[in-house]
Amino acid sequence: MNLPDYLRCVEIKELLLKMGIHSIPDLKPVVFEREVSSTKTVEIQNPQLAFAEKLKLEAVALDQVDVAIGKDGIIEVNGIKACAYIKKQKQGVNRYNKTSTYRYHLCKCQTIEGMIASGRKDRYVSTTRSDGTFPVIDQSVYPACEIEVTLELCKNCKILLESKGMMPKPYSLKVFFDRFQPEIPSKIRKTEQVIVKEPYAPNHREIADRYKEQANFICQICGVDGSSKRFCIHLHHKDGDGNNNNNSNLSVLCTDCHSKQPHHPHMLKNPTFVMQIQEIKILRREQGIPQLG
Repeated sequence: MNLPDYLRCVEIKELLLKMGIHSIPDLKPVVFEREVSSTKTVEIQNPQLAFAEKLKLEAVALDQVDVAIGKDGIIEVNGIKACAYIKKQKQGVNRYNKTSTYRYHLCKCQTIEGMIASGRKDRYVSTTRSDGTFPVIDQSVYPACEIEVTLELCKNCKILLESKGMMPKPYSLKVFFDRFQPEIPSKIRKTEQVIVKEPYAPNHREIADRYKEQANFICQICGVDGSSKRFCIHLHHKDGDGNNNNNSNLSVLCTDCHSKQPHHPHMLKNPTFVMQIQEIKILRREQGIPQLG
């Protein structure tokens, strides 16, 4: 014959609490935080540095970069002053002298204006290589092959540069870039959105929900599991002050145990609470928690 475990009996647990033999352990404090979006300014490595090095070493297609004309009229590629020229050359390449009749451009001359207006950027490449030698593809032979040749500055670009006082004498691309290429900062400041956690003042419902979740919706006195009837689990303020939400002043109780706390007999006059108490008694029977009444 299996006898009931009266140490689990609701009334005995209540008696032990009143005698001070048992006590309800304090709930752990709950931190109320929420995620908010915040703007943050950070320093990052300037991506222009890597691109500037790439421009020195190779020719980059104009249709793959951001091409603009600076305030001084000089061609800029991703914000870097650069020259532009046609890489695939159908004629004019002298393979023996390594020269070409094609020209490179630095300014918004008539040729570059025409290129922009006609949307033919795909024919041009850009570079900041400063030795005056340019890789081109000679299409006058079959099969076409790449060769490095010397190109001269476009005559119209030369006239424009002289008019702006930007034609150093003696002229070379190296002197031009050394003099007129702005220094690229190694770091730049970037604004980005970050998600941070910040504390906030919760309302009573949030406080009750979080502490009941912490207790797994189990009454701290009788031990009934109210997770299937969560409305029957309450947050009790021991000192009767509903604004005192210190964790040591709180306990998670079922409706029945809550109604038996000091100064709470009014709960038995509320039909909603009476119904919840009946639900709790059913749960106790289902969970094998003995009751004398």
